[in-house]
Amino acid sequence: MNLLATLTVACLVVLVVELPAIHGQSCDGKCLPRNKCQRELSDEDDAVPDVDLRIGQQNSDVVGNCPHYLDVCCPPGEELEEPLTHEPTSFQPCGQRNSNGVGFRIGAGKVEESEFGEFPWTLLVLELQKLFDSEEKEVYACVGSLLAPNVALTVAHCVNKKSLSSLLVRAGEWDTRTESEVLPYQDAKVKQVLIHDRYNKQHHYDVALLVLEKPFEAAENIQLICLPPPSVRPPVGTECLTGGWGKDRFGQTGVYQQILKRVTLPIVDQAQCQTALRKTRLGAGFKLHSSFLCAGGKKDADVCSGDGGGALVCLLPGSQTAYYQAGIVAWGIGCGDENIPGVYADVDTVRSWLVDNLNALKVDPTYYTAS
Repeated sequence: MNLLATLTVACLVVLVVELPAIHGQSCDGKCLPRNKCQRELSDEDDAVPDVDLRIGQQNSDVVGNCPHYLDVCCPPGEELEEPLTHEPTSFQPCGQRNSNGVGFRIGAGKVEESEFGEFPWTLLVLELQKLFDSEEKEVYACVGSLLAPNVALTVAHCVNKKSLSSLLVRAGEWDTRTESEVLPYQDAKVKQVLIHDRYNKQHHYDVALLVLEKPFEAAENIQLICLPPPSVRPPVGTECLTGGWGKDRFGQTGVYQQILKRVTLPIVDQAQCQTALRKTRLGAGFKLHSSFLCAGGKKDADVCSGDGGGALVCLLPGSQTAYYQAGIVAWGIGCGDENIPGVYADVDTVRSWLVDNLNALKVDPTYYTAS
């Protein structure tokens, strides 16, 4: 059986859509992003604000002072012509998750969304496609993770045979419908793609490194993920985290997500995963390759089409705050079906290949090595 014909490969395209205007809000000043209002920025006595994701959403009857949930009603005279920039920061030790978000927290309306900046290593990989009038549009290709300021990790099947000039990597993105977040995203073009030399049509060793034309600058919403320490793999049953902007369900009824989602999934035993996959259309003769690991099998909790390349991260042994990347979202049969785990490229299996290439690129190992 041709594996490609049976898999739901987690890499489809979706256009970023604009949020439609919602009427009925009232504001005596101007509705502006928080970082363009002096009063919001100078009011240091207030706790980190909560936002209601339902404001401005289609089919929602929740009304705020402004059309978009991230905007604030700024009094006359308090508007800033340019958004206030945050103090420069540096890259922190890899794997630091911002569990409570950066600058604000999600209050009402939250379902499976991550907080802004919660996974600061998460990247959007975009493909630039030319239109008839020579303009370019950005098409969502897949997800990636940041190993070093100038090197991203993703799946080979997302970037294989694509032209370098068409690939763009975005760091610090969260809600694809707006630029009103408290910190901006950054873009970098790709100057080199390194695909694992054992990658094949069955998606074995489904791993690629993207070398960027310019390094990303460190910010609270742009940080690094750790490679696993040598020979460290998450034990079966370990709850790990992943996410992306992919569909909420399999098939044509699935909808791509505008806000980066968060999914918690248990690691599944390799033999148990193979047995489960044999009960699907893959058939009784299917053999799960050793370059994969499995996670999930919980009903309605899964990554899906469009999440390919996303990092599956687990807590470092002995730590309650630092994470390492155990897997890369690769493929699955359906999405969120009970007892059918998702399949990930196993980072431990390809660790030596990653380190050899990072060394050849003269990347400082402290960027991706757990402290």
